[in-house]
Amino acid sequence: MNTIEKFEKCIFFLIYIMHWVHSEGIYQNSSHICDTCKCSDGNSFIMDCSDQNFQHVLANWPMNNKSLIAKFSNNNLTTLQLLPTSNQRAKLVFDHCKIKYIEGGVFSNMKNVEFIDLSYNFLTTEEIDGNNFKGPYNNSKFHPLPSLKYLNLAYNQIHSLPRKFFENMPNLEELDLEGNDFTVLDPQTQLSIGTLTRLTVLNLANNELTEVEGEVLRNLSNLKKIDLSSNQLDFVPESLEYLGKTLQVLNLSENYIFQLNDKSFMGLNIRELHLNNLPRLESIGPNTFATLHNLKKLHLFNNLNLKDIDVEAFGKNQTLDELYLNNNSLKTIPFKLIYWSQLKILNIDGNPLECDCNLYNITKAVSTSVIKNMNYPICYDDEDKSIDIYLLNENNCKVKGHRFHIAQVSRHFDTMRTILIILSTLLIIGTILTIVIGHLRYKKGLSLRSYPFVAQVSYNPITTEYI
Repeated sequence: MNTIEKFEKCIFFLIYIMHWVHSEGIYQNSSHICDTCKCSDGNSFIMDCSDQNFQHVLANWPMNNKSLIAKFSNNNLTTLQLLPTSNQRAKLVFDHCKIKYIEGGVFSNMKNVEFIDLSYNFLTTEEIDGNNFKGPYNNSKFHPLPSLKYLNLAYNQIHSLPRKFFENMPNLEELDLEGNDFTVLDPQTQLSIGTLTRLTVLNLANNELTEVEGEVLRNLSNLKKIDLSSNQLDFVPESLEYLGKTLQVLNLSENYIFQLNDKSFMGLNIRELHLNNLPRLESIGPNTFATLHNLKKLHLFNNLNLKDIDVEAFGKNQTLDELYLNNNSLKTIPFKLIYWSQLKILNIDGNPLECDCNLYNITKAVSTSVIKNMNYPICYDDEDKSIDIYLLNENNCKVKGHRFHIAQVSRHFDTMRTILIILSTLLIIGTILTIVIGHLRYKKGLSLRSYPFVAQVSYNPITTEYI
């Protein structure tokens, strides 16, 4: 027997001793547990032990041959101890349990655990490693947890992941890291997440991230949904291009993104996009969404400074199922923006919309089912009186001189300002050049007039007369 095998046997022996101690007294009494917890027996055996002030896990699971769903929310466990043995498929919930520590191999007696929720606890980087999630010990070695598909570590105090953290979770499909302390995704974390080639859902929301490094996403060839909301991103991360073939849902809400243009979503093929609560976003540029040929749901609401969406923001043949533009600062919505007749859901409430021809044509184009589900949006006429948009008529397509002029100037103010700055700059440069050239010519004139020879020497021909 080599040294490694001896070491592994020692570990197994220690775990056995810990389990023995645990089963001899340091556990929550599991006798008649369904008198304490709420149990229901249907397709699965569900045991809800939430809010019971438990300080330890159970010594044994109730006898049952069905898959197990065990909930221990809002208890006082502090340390998550070695769990009792079960060969059934299991989902385990330990959120809000004040857990600071996890025993090594805590799930090793549950080889078919599929779902683990450890959210809203006090776990730190220093207290988690791959050993916490080792599977069963058999044939002188620990095996992985092949059935584990979902792991929730949201709202703990984790700032980095060990490089081999997921080596015992080879088939993980959903990972939730929301609300931790990942201000940056350091190289160890990048390599760690990068090993999850089967991952389909990744939540990195609310972590103060300013960037998403390419190494995190490069190998996630099956990722379908990523949540990057509530971070500190200034731009749409270029690294998302690695997910172009598979990504379907992208959430970038509650960031500091201030520019969206034709390069923002280049290479992506998403079906659902969330761009809500972006306080610095003022306009949507041309062709911003044109490359998203499969886009069906666009959430673009609560952007208090969003005043303009370019009429060419979408592609010519692009169709949406759902469009949410509520609670922005839009005064007009271009009628030629999309095919309104294809929409199933439309929300434009809470905008200071003008009662113009664009809005009238939109109300005529959307289907009656959409109109019935809209929350009575209003617009404002020339006298700033509110009108139900369904009451608009062809008279709203007449140009209203002063109001139209002000709106046009407002929409093109940035362009006019840029042109004026350029012209002013050119005028200043031209004036300076004129002054410099004039001054140089003046100095040259003075130098010619003060030439050192005061008189010219003239030569007269000598006339010779012949006698």
